[in-house]
Amino acid sequence: MGQTIWPDNVRYAFLISGTQPARILGAFPELEISDVSAECTTLSGLVSGPTELRGLLARFDALDVTVIEMRRLPH
Repeated sequence: MGQTIWPDNVRYAFLISGTQPARILGAFPELEISDVSAECTTLSGLVSGPTELRGLLARFDALDVTVIEMRRLPH
């Protein structure tokens, strides 16, 4: 299998359910809080590659955080 080329400066946004406590948000120091409402919280930041992306998703899962939407942001 060939290696996937990951472009530089790829940003992702993660829409997660509810307003998360500081303990949960602190588990993602590489992400910025970009929006908070009673229904959801949006975290965004640079993702260096597919392994880091999978790691973020695994952390959300381990902390029992529901990811409603994940999207790659335009440059």
